Amino acid sequence: MTERTSKDKPRRSLSLKKKKGDAKAGTSTTKTPITNFFSSQPPPNLACPLCGQLVPRFKINDHIDLQCQNFDRGDSTAASGGRNDYSGVQLSPGGNLSKSPETDQKEDTKTKTSPYFKKNNPQQTPRDINNKTVVRTIDLGSLSSKLSRKYHKKPAEVSNTSDPMSSAESTSSSQKENVQTLEDNNDCISAVTEAPSPVEKQSDQSMVSSKQSPSPTKQTKRKKKATFSVKGSLIRKKAKYEGSGGEASSCLDPEDTNTEGQGSDKPFNSELSEKSDADVKVETSDAQSLPYYLRNFRTVLHAVLENEDDRKLFNQEDMSAVHGFQSLSVMAQKLYVRLFQRKLKWLQVNKLDYGEICSDLGSVAQELAQIGFLQTEKDLEDLVEALDLLPAPELKALAKTFHLGSSGTQKQQLVDGLLRLSRQKSFFSPASSQSKVGTVILKRAKQLAGSCVRLSRGPRAVFSRILLLFSLTDTMDEEEMAAGGQNQLFTILLVNSGRLAFPDYAVQREAKVFRDRDDLIRYEASMRALIEVTVAMQGGQWDQALQLYTSAKKTWIELSSNHDLSHQEELPVFLRSFTTGWAYTRILSRGVEILQRLRRYEEAVEELQALLKQSVYCPDSRGRWWDRLALNFHQHLKKPDQAICAMRDGLSDPLVRTGHKLSLHQRALRMKDSPSCKKYRLQLRELPAVQIQDVKHVTIRGQLFPHEGGMGKSRFLLPETEEGDGSAHSTVICSVEELSLAHYRQLGFDQGIHGEGSTFSTLFGLLMWDIIFMEGIPDVFRNPYQTCPLDLYTDCFYENRREAITSRVQLLCEASVETLSAMLEDVWTSQEGKVCSLVSWERFSSLQQAQSLIACLGGAFLGGVTDRMAKDYRHCRGGLPDLVVWNTSNNTYKLVEVKGPNDRLSQKQQIWLDELQKLGADVEVCHVTATGARGARLEEISK
Repeated sequence: MTERTSKDKPRRSLSLKKKKGDAKAGTSTTKTPITNFFSSQPPPNLACPLCGQLVPRFKINDHIDLQCQNFDRGDSTAASGGRNDYSGVQLSPGGNLSKSPETDQKEDTKTKTSPYFKKNNPQQTPRDINNKTVVRTIDLGSLSSKLSRKYHKKPAEVSNTSDPMSSAESTSSSQKENVQTLEDNNDCISAVTEAPSPVEKQSDQSMVSSKQSPSPTKQTKRKKKATFSVKGSLIRKKAKYEGSGGEASSCLDPEDTNTEGQGSDKPFNSELSEKSDADVKVETSDAQSLPYYLRNFRTVLHAVLENEDDRKLFNQEDMSAVHGFQSLSVMAQKLYVRLFQRKLKWLQVNKLDYGEICSDLGSVAQELAQIGFLQTEKDLEDLVEALDLLPAPELKALAKTFHLGSSGTQKQQLVDGLLRLSRQKSFFSPASSQSKVGTVILKRAKQLAGSCVRLSRGPRAVFSRILLLFSLTDTMDEEEMAAGGQNQLFTILLVNSGRLAFPDYAVQREAKVFRDRDDLIRYEASMRALIEVTVAMQGGQWDQALQLYTSAKKTWIELSSNHDLSHQEELPVFLRSFTTGWAYTRILSRGVEILQRLRRYEEAVEELQALLKQSVYCPDSRGRWWDRLALNFHQHLKKPDQAICAMRDGLSDPLVRTGHKLSLHQRALRMKDSPSCKKYRLQLRELPAVQIQDVKHVTIRGQLFPHEGGMGKSRFLLPETEEGDGSAHSTVICSVEELSLAHYRQLGFDQGIHGEGSTFSTLFGLLMWDIIFMEGIPDVFRNPYQTCPLDLYTDCFYENRREAITSRVQLLCEASVETLSAMLEDVWTSQEGKVCSLVSWERFSSLQQAQSLIACLGGAFLGGVTDRMAKDYRHCRGGLPDLVVWNTSNNTYKLVEVKGPNDRLSQKQQIWLDELQKLGADVEVCHVTATGARGARLEEISK
């Protein structure tokens, strides 16, 4: 009976294929494979960062160099320096050079406008908190979030006649993220933006730069020219860094713009003084025809080698590499800069596609190889590098040649199988078989790869050190250092094209950060070691991170014992961060975390004690070190007496500030209440106390949006109502902060901003703009591309400007609302759009909204906050309330710290809430709890 029932019951098929019966009936029942829902193909067209025109993604660089209307290329019509067709000289007899496709084909006559460049007036009316968008979820995405932390610019004033909705639908997902307003501008020391990558595979980032570009009519020109040649001189940032290449890029060599380009052997500076005005004019027009990446690369060389102190850090061999670059033809220089911006690895020549340079790159690569700038396949002797060069299909063919059919289909599996084969020993000739098998595999791999090239390490290291000196004040990550610092080159492009403007300040260099060439090389090595350790930790490779940390520690011990590093101790603390000792100290600090992850607490304690014995390097980390030392003694090693000693020393350390000092105090209170520490209560009572007052707490309820996994930030459902009637027409998904904004809107606060610390840092930057960028302080500004002074995050910031800050704080405390509004308006109108790490120009919808806020806050409150942030911005930039809400009709306001489910106040937040309450602010903590499916309305419960 059971069998019969099962036979009669129709079976449900899980296959996605079309059934035969359906095919015969002609019905369309084909189901789309689930993998199609996860395909994320890059957009076929990208927006030009200068003019906004949509062009094919693989022709974005060719468009900028040859066709872009907003790119200043002088009188020349071609940017390739002659794009002659060469005879295709092979790099080797067996070379396999395939010509790149021509890139100067006819474009579509219909001009398209990118949705990034719609008309967007920054002087818009203040945002009303009643607007629907206040609580609507808008996810900016990782790319736009990263860019917003780098720099902020004005939106480009380019109109878009297409329908906004259709334009938004036609853009890709990554483009939709970037259409939104960029958010927080964090504490980056120098503005670094995503560079336009080479045309092969990396074009997605180039379209972001014009999204928030300031209008050229609103940019203020640099007033005076600057020079880096005189030590200790007070110099103004110059126009040659922001022109269209001009004199700065053309002064490298009198004949370097000639395609046959044989430069002279004269010293670098002697060439600058032997030019007539006519020669300069000719070179200026020639330099303007060069592509932006080459002009910017020349600008970097000129800026560094023009300075006497920096030029002494390069010996004759290094300068010969620079002169060798000058002697190259323009096309060879272009190709070298393109390859320099890529990761250092072997590349197949037939896969290089730089049509704007030359249709046949063989002869150009041959020129670079002859001068020693490029390695060819003859220099490829490492089997791992050769196998990594090949794509998976060629690796599979190579594996079949050696009968390795079972090695798998993935590239790494094929590589591992071939490497195992190369290490096998033969029964007949065990002594020499290993090298023979590996040699045969290497030979076959090189035959499959064809002609391949890689930049020579020697010349590349010279140019990398030049770029390091130029961008010394920047924070370069691992990807940026591997890519030859293309972000710095792109920053120059944005400045030259008027899309990015830095504040006006005086560059005054006096101190020598590096004594000699070896000191610079050691610093470069220490920074690379730090990046390697950081990358291993981020990838969760703790064993590898431990090896790297151990090796770096050994190197630092040998270095500190064999070299005199006293000159590093004499530098100001904000310049000491660019020394070898500082970089290795950061590695040792990361080593503490590595040891703790591996549960080696004894070694972690020893490392912490060694770090705390010195106060020269990383003094701002001492609070974290003391806190961690007390934790390890108390929790992991069960040594409460030593934990008490660590807390006592930490609380007495003047370099331990704010949150960490409160954390040590709270740990002592927990130990005092613990039954296991009864005999230590007398010692715990004698510790220095940190007193803070609690603030008002309120609780609101909202309907929780269930999300997969239950991890991450909580999301809530909020009924969206029309302005006319109070009935809900739709429901939006919002964060806890947006839910809280809706709650305070119901309480009568018609304005509100969720900005956390950026709201107050923006007000601080606007009210202190002239003091932040004041002249007369040496070494705080060392290049024309800084977004803040180097001493901003140290105690030197207040000490160097004590009188000016004290006077400004007193002025703010006594100022009326009209005076405060006038001060804010003066800075806003004169400096709007300029890149400053403190100021987020998008935080306020308009100047009027910012003025309405300071009218509510008052001068006494603003003076108190400004004084606290100026004295210790490094430790006071975090912990400020999430929300600022105010009522423009009666000038009342609230500062609200929002806490979602299972969230609690940090030590820094507790200190700031107490401080703001002492300044007279209305402060409260808003706890958001979740209700069931029926809890759709907000409910307030007073604690």
